Amino acid sequence: MTLKSSLDTKVLSQFTSALIDEDATMIQLTKRLCCLTLALLAGFKTFHSVAQSESENDDGQGAIELPSSSARLVEEIVITGSRLRRDTFSSVSPLQIITTELSKEAGVIDPAEILQGSTASTGQQIDLTFQGFVLDNGPAASTVNLRGLGASRNLILINGRRVSPSGVEGAPAAPNLNLLPRSLVARYDILLDGASSVYGSDAIAGVVNAVLKKDFAGLELEIYSNHPEQKGGSDSTVYGSWGVNSDRGLFGVGVEYAGTKKASLGNRSWTSGCETHMEVDENGRLRTEGQYFSSLGYDPLGNCRLGSLGARTFIPGLAVGSIYYTPGYSNGGWGNFSESGDPFTGLAADGNGDGRGDVDLRQYDLNGKPSQLNADLFPKSTRFNIMAFGEYTISGEANLTPYFEANYAFLDVEANSGEGQLFPDVPALNPFNLCNPNQPQGVDCGLAMGAYLDNSSIAANIAAAYGFTPAQFRDFGIVNLYPGALGPVPTVPIVSVSGDRNLVEVEQSQVRLVVGIRGDIPSLSFGQLNDWRFDTYVSLSHSNGKSNRYGVREDRLNHALGYNSTSSTPCGNDLDNSLASDVSSGCVPVNMYASSLYPLGRVTGDFATLAEREYLFDTRHFDTDYEQIIFSIYASGNVLNLPAGSAALGIGFEARRDEIKSKPDAVAADGLFWGFFADKGAYGARKVTEWFAELEIPLLVNKPLFTELNLNISARFTDDEYYGNNTTEAIKLGWRPAESLLIRGTWGTAFRAPNLRELFLSGSTGFLNVSDPCYLPEAALNNLTGEYIPENDQRDPLVLSNCRATGVDPTRANNGGFNTFSVEAEAGGALDLDPEESESWTFGFAYEQNFTNKFKLSFGVTYYEIDITNTVIEPSTGFIVRDCYTDEAGDGSSAFCSRITRDLASPENPQITFMDLGFINRDQEIARGVDYNMSFSDQLNWGAPIDVSFNLNATRLIERSTQFTSPSGTVDYEEYAGEWGFPEWQVQGALRFKWDRWTLTWETRFLDGVKQDAEAIDKFDSIAGGSDTCLGPPADVLCRDYAEANSYFRHSTSLFYKADTFILGAGIRNVFNKQPPRVDGSEVISFSNTPVGFGYDLQGRTFFLDAVYLLGET
Repeated sequence: MTLKSSLDTKVLSQFTSALIDEDATMIQLTKRLCCLTLALLAGFKTFHSVAQSESENDDGQGAIELPSSSARLVEEIVITGSRLRRDTFSSVSPLQIITTELSKEAGVIDPAEILQGSTASTGQQIDLTFQGFVLDNGPAASTVNLRGLGASRNLILINGRRVSPSGVEGAPAAPNLNLLPRSLVARYDILLDGASSVYGSDAIAGVVNAVLKKDFAGLELEIYSNHPEQKGGSDSTVYGSWGVNSDRGLFGVGVEYAGTKKASLGNRSWTSGCETHMEVDENGRLRTEGQYFSSLGYDPLGNCRLGSLGARTFIPGLAVGSIYYTPGYSNGGWGNFSESGDPFTGLAADGNGDGRGDVDLRQYDLNGKPSQLNADLFPKSTRFNIMAFGEYTISGEANLTPYFEANYAFLDVEANSGEGQLFPDVPALNPFNLCNPNQPQGVDCGLAMGAYLDNSSIAANIAAAYGFTPAQFRDFGIVNLYPGALGPVPTVPIVSVSGDRNLVEVEQSQVRLVVGIRGDIPSLSFGQLNDWRFDTYVSLSHSNGKSNRYGVREDRLNHALGYNSTSSTPCGNDLDNSLASDVSSGCVPVNMYASSLYPLGRVTGDFATLAEREYLFDTRHFDTDYEQIIFSIYASGNVLNLPAGSAALGIGFEARRDEIKSKPDAVAADGLFWGFFADKGAYGARKVTEWFAELEIPLLVNKPLFTELNLNISARFTDDEYYGNNTTEAIKLGWRPAESLLIRGTWGTAFRAPNLRELFLSGSTGFLNVSDPCYLPEAALNNLTGEYIPENDQRDPLVLSNCRATGVDPTRANNGGFNTFSVEAEAGGALDLDPEESESWTFGFAYEQNFTNKFKLSFGVTYYEIDITNTVIEPSTGFIVRDCYTDEAGDGSSAFCSRITRDLASPENPQITFMDLGFINRDQEIARGVDYNMSFSDQLNWGAPIDVSFNLNATRLIERSTQFTSPSGTVDYEEYAGEWGFPEWQVQGALRFKWDRWTLTWETRFLDGVKQDAEAIDKFDSIAGGSDTCLGPPADVLCRDYAEANSYFRHSTSLFYKADTFILGAGIRNVFNKQPPRVDGSEVISFSNTPVGFGYDLQGRTFFLDAVYLLGET
């Protein structure tokens, strides 16, 4: 049997067996391909010497015979968006190419920053600044959001092959861009149409293909370093590579290490202060100084808005609400605590009659305090990447070329998101409870309230407001404000504890191995069949993520406070409750009223003793593994000779298996941290098999008005073990009426199968704050009696109607105006989800001038539209409440109302007890716009030849919308174009001057101005309503929250010198130190009024240096 026929038989056998047993096939193929790879590696011992002898033999004598493919006059390439080989780098599909060389010259080397900065990236971009949030991929993740359609609708490739998801906690669903190599990448190809027919699931919004360097020849060393002008955040990458090339093959290895230093909020001038109000008045002027509290008699807050208040305690059932720690003084009978605001007049409580409030709220606010300013804007991180690849063409008719790619990536991130609040319930009989009169430091809080009402200054202020003192109200039989003796009552101390739930340590790693073989298929050279080749490979990926968090265990704190004792004895368990061994053993009584927990000014304190801290604190650990195995076989060649050229056909088969094991410890799975969400992880696997084909037909060539007309058709059949079969197809047409003009259009269908997160995320529960619109607002209640005043109720009648329809009387549900509740919510996967489906259209042209050779000019315009149906969404609590109670039908028929569970036993307190946040298929999303690109180059003679070039990419967003239809037929349409994350225009331009070995680059990025959703803009109001900074007429005007941003320009420049053996470059990113915009934090996700994730530079002016040493083959 000949080598050729043996090969054909083996390939056919492997191809057929893949349909019979996918897992067995993958294992067998992996073994075979690994053996080929080992043989390849063994051959590299002689590879280098052979390459040398070839180059040294001038007369050709003794040279090894070159493969027949080397005789081809034009090298054929495969471009992103098609699997067929071409002899030109031209694409009918819209394709944006970003070279790392130009990115470096603009001061950017990080893959996430490069891709998120593309004009095709819209919507909020998740990066390492998002460490205090619950993210789909977990902490330390960065993803790219193309067309604003979400990271799960992009497909990430390396060298044209799928990259598996990676992350930690929950169920990661997208690749973590922080694991991609930096200096090892040559360019990023961003395909901007639906490409499921070519690449399979997930390629709805686009495809990102990281094309790695392969031109290694000898040794290359590089140091690339960024140093912000302001403290912290410096970043350095050290890179080395070595490789050899010959006519038969190549081998290369690259290693890089990158480290980023922490930059805290306090290290940047735009985040270093407290968060302020940002409001605009009717005259268009911005205001930041709050007027509300100072108008009530409190000490002025200046520009700082009130955030999370600590060093206080809440007494349920008493009118005072919270009382604040005032050591050595009380305006009531609470010892070292005082009421801040009189509950009856609404004014600041002034118990000593000095005309000022007794409590300076600034001393209790976490906003702007050291513990918050020490939170990370950019966390400390370390990255390591090593990659090796090689290929060798075996002499013979089939030109067999075994190849491999191997990559190991490691990421270590330490992030501090700042301490929050801790407010446990302290039992009434607890021996440290402030409101337990039976303990030495305790008081009867009912009598203490009476002492407050009898305070002469307080009583006088109440009398000034209502005409009677509290005693007179009681004695005249009008209303009795005195609660009397209450005995022991429970309390809720509200404090902030150093190191509690603010730190996360993450380690992620990913191993990726591709082994394959490609070659010619000589047996398919007959008739009109010719130039057939095949490529088959197995890709193995395994990612692992580990996270550790530190915080107070709620079950331990409860035990230390006496929850398990009838007498509330700390650490007692006469109720014989089942306790974990690490709860019952080592218990230490905890004093929640120790003065160390109430530091004025700092706010963040600590427990009184080290023993308390050591008992209460624990570690929350997560271990997440994601494995992906892909077997692929593909063949392509010419099938038909037409007058316009040869028709090319490609056919292939792919089998993929994904598996996730996201394993939490008990602390994470059961949500044992105080006030922290439970995460039960995810467990599951899925198999997918796919057939695909692509046909390119040259229809016309060299005809009048038809220099070229090509048709490309592709289709894919997918069999998913959970949702069944799906087909996708695409048609692409390229027409050249003249050599210089390409008119192109594409149409295609795409799909996204539910990912492992959406299928297998275990039911994770947590407690989230939910604002309930069915409860009476504070403005509609009488300050003194608490009675409902209908004429003061400004709620939308539609909301009231939907409340009634769901069983709630909105005129009786009353919680004293405090209508935000902590509600248990659960999110989880579902195996009955259907795949998302989409249609996409693109139409445009590319023009390259050919009327003169004095300069080069090309430009193109492409219209795109992506229409997704049956979208999978994970609704938030706010979305569910809003959709249910603002539904236009007014009859509670919104599908989301069924996801809200209430306790309707009491009409006065119909609290939401549970909300279902699980994934569902839901309606439609649309993205459409226009992409522009231009390239110009010329040579100027300014005493010496200077090459000048200019490149520009721009995107005009026309529509980015969602549409939800209720069962009653009510359509909820939301348009986001022009709003945050969706600027109507994004532009990037780069101007370069080259003289001899010098290159001067100037790069500019432009973001169009953005505004709030018109429906979300607050109405103009005064401090008596929704405003914080305007007193209102007649002395002042009205205000509303401000969340707009003007057009934003950021400029970068650099100068590089390229010698034969070294490259030196230096530059400045954000030359003019353009600051990010400032917004009101209640309207836009932000840190200290600075929006994050929207493309604005948060580092400020940054200096960068690049040094490369080159040593060719020896």
